[in-house]
Amino acid sequence: MKNLLKQSLNLTLPTLLVLLLGVPTQATASIDTSALVGSTAGGLSINQGAANYTIPITVPPGIAGMQPELSINYNSNTGNGQLGVGFSLGGSSIIHRCSKTIATDGTKGGVNYDSNDRYCLDGQRLIATAGTNGQANSEYHTEIESFRKIKFTGNHWTVKTKSGQTFEYGNTDDSKIEAQGKSVVRFWAVNKITDAANNSINYVYNEDNDKGEYTLQRINYAGNSVRLTYEDRDDTHTSYQAGSKLQQTKRLSNITTYTNNDSLRDYDLSYQYYGTP
Repeated sequence: MKNLLKQSLNLTLPTLLVLLLGVPTQATASIDTSALVGSTAGGLSINQGAANYTIPITVPPGIAGMQPELSINYNSNTGNGQLGVGFSLGGSSIIHRCSKTIATDGTKGGVNYDSNDRYCLDGQRLIATAGTNGQANSEYHTEIESFRKIKFTGNHWTVKTKSGQTFEYGNTDDSKIEAQGKSVVRFWAVNKITDAANNSINYVYNEDNDKGEYTLQRINYAGNSVRLTYEDRDDTHTSYQAGSKLQQTKRLSNITTYTNNDSLRDYDLSYQYYGTP
């Protein structure tokens, strides 16, 4: 068993403000002193008036650079998610249903889980260039040109990049996330990335359809893995989309990286409440 590099991250707004302002402070999270402890790099930026802070997650190297690029991100304009208010996990990708817009479609409308829905790749609108929108064998490009070839098979999506990588979305049961109480797919999560030499990264999810909730559980590549653990949260949140419930009952509590089942690096996440949950 290799030494485990253990790091504790306290995801609270005051802690983050200290990071942004560069003011020294005592850590508010407990640290396991029996483990080997290392520092965590971070980067600050300002984009469209929002403060952003990125903490990269160090993962074991893959073959020919094929490894996940994960990070814990803060954006001051982001709401409450699986990492609390303002925070999110970067490095995953989804194709999801999105609304028509006046600028692109000449009209606007919400997501209804029907043929009127449009599609977005990580928030970037997809424009149909061949076939019928949302139908089998339809082809797309992103509204802001990214030189990716995007195709919907009728079951899942494929995205081919200029660098020769192929992304698959929703090509496994667990990566095809249905709307709560319906059989229609709400979004397609990335399940596999393959390069020209057939090196691959595979993503594993858990879906709770009764709650309309899903979590990324594991990423496997080249004998390595990243495993994510979640805990119940007190500040549960429920919203609805076209009559389907969207609940948030879990939050990310740990990220551990492995090589051949030997744990290498461990990130513990802790949270604090301000006000009533």
